[in-house]
Amino acid sequence: MPVAGGFTPGVRIQLPTDNGAVFIKAIRSESGAADMYRAEAAANQALPAGIGPRLLTSFESDGWVVLAFDYITGRHPDLTPGSPDLQPVIDAIGQLHDSLTPCPLPDAPEIATNPVLEDATEHRELLTGGTLLHCDLRADNLLIAEDGRIRVIDWAWPHRGPAWIDTAFLVPQLILAGHTANDAEKWASQVPAYQQADDTAINAFATALTSYWVSRAAQGSSALQAYRARAVDAGRTWVSHRSAR
Repeated sequence: MPVAGGFTPGVRIQLPTDNGAVFIKAIRSESGAADMYRAEAAANQALPAGIGPRLLTSFESDGWVVLAFDYITGRHPDLTPGSPDLQPVIDAIGQLHDSLTPCPLPDAPEIATNPVLEDATEHRELLTGGTLLHCDLRADNLLIAEDGRIRVIDWAWPHRGPAWIDTAFLVPQLILAGHTANDAEKWASQVPAYQQADDTAINAFATALTSYWVSRAAQGSSALQAYRARAVDAGRTWVSHRSAR
């Protein structure tokens, strides 16, 4: 059964087995996105149990990169204002990096090398840290499982850096979901790492992330372009809010 979702190309299917359903994703080895699959496999091998779905196997064969995970039955959280999912999501993110510090993935690149932050190089010293970061926290990369626990999926962009970065990635997603920038910041500030982060570093991150979306607004699939157009507006709203503080 095909599984929809996400912007990364490739094949995604749910496969029933005698031991339960398996989620399989695969991409051609020569694809420009194949390295994201390899990075996801490496990250999931390093993740402590319970953070994401269990990686059953990963391999390359006949020109394909293949990953197989336990299939988690669940739903993506609703991040709109007033949603009962908001507090569990924020609580889960607040706890996420306790077990990811120190970084369990030795080869994770520094977050300052991430293309998102190419406009924040002058603040490189504020972007160092020893936590494994997901770097793409959105509603569709979070799952509320049947047991109520939140799993973080699609670790295709793992980096090493300060723990507040992942919460910062979530702020414009909250704005996209209908929150004001002020309310989005209030939710984010419940996460201790974000609350304690340097304002200059967050400002630099917000500006760089918005610039990244602007620079790539016309790239990718039509769905990705549409998302980035909305993300640019959210990013600009966030930057404007922080500039007025």
